[in-house]
Amino acid sequence: MMEQVKRKTRKIRIGQVHVGGETPVVVQSMCATRTIDIDATIAQTHQLAAAGAGIVRIALDNEKEVAALKEIRAQTGGVTLSVDLLANNRVADKVAPYVDKIRYNPGHLHHIEKSKSIPQK
Repeated sequence: MMEQVKRKTRKIRIGQVHVGGETPVVVQSMCATRTIDIDATIAQTHQLAAAGAGIVRIALDNEKEVAALKEIRAQTGGVTLSVDLLANNRVADKVAPYVDKIRYNPGHLHHIEKSKSIPQK
């Protein structure tokens, strides 16, 4: 049997939830709704939180969805929200006031401003 090595991590806070370090594992789940469908996303956010998700993730990719996210946040107080910025890192400053965490895959930078090198991006 292979010995499992525990990696040491640092504890961080996302909203009111702590992850890493010696804290228990926190369940994260992502809404399977279109963010622009505000009512469905709100309903699913509450369902996921009620089912035990400590962090609920919502995908966002354009300016229209920023307004939707603002309304979603207004109706999901108490739920720790993380937004996944798909290929649009330019809206990060606009969504930040409405979420507890922003996730962005820097690999998406490949598609933006192709004339710039990775360090410039």
